[in-house]
Amino acid sequence: METEKIKIQVKQALPMIAEMIKLKYVTDKLGKSSGWIYHKLNHEKTTTTSKGFNQSDINILNDIFQKVGEELISTRIFIPSEENKTGLQIKQEVISQIQLVSEIVSMPYIYIGKMGKNTNWYLNRMRKNSMKAIFKQEDINLINLAIVEIGNKLLSIELTL
Repeated sequence: METEKIKIQVKQALPMIAEMIKLKYVTDKLGKSSGWIYHKLNHEKTTTTSKGFNQSDINILNDIFQKVGEELISTRIFIPSEENKTGLQIKQEVISQIQLVSEIVSMPYIYIGKMGKNTNWYLNRMRKNSMKAIFKQEDINLINLAIVEIGNKLLSIELTL
């Protein structure tokens, strides 16, 4: 049984979505300029010729958010096994996985909003050539839960005019 989607106006939904995922990723996927969504959202206040969102735009955005949601709910970051790898190599593999996810997801939304950490905590763990701070399995678990939560939120909404 498919759950009915929550219908929400695009002007209300996009700011919330922008907290979780990078809208630049969305515009790149659509082949649009990075300002496309901004100009559509704020067409009354800007000097652009944009007329705001139309139903075609909404359909395109709903489709891309569906695809991104599906991608995120199947994404998992993992700590590789120690077999034939140094601690630094393992750390670098974890960082590479997080960097791929961070092309889509707003990592501050996760490490600040969901994990209660700060930017220094995150940046210390993202330093590839330092073993002073690493992501623990509990950190990876929380990151994975947040990624799945974001994916489920994207799958549960339908933008409207």
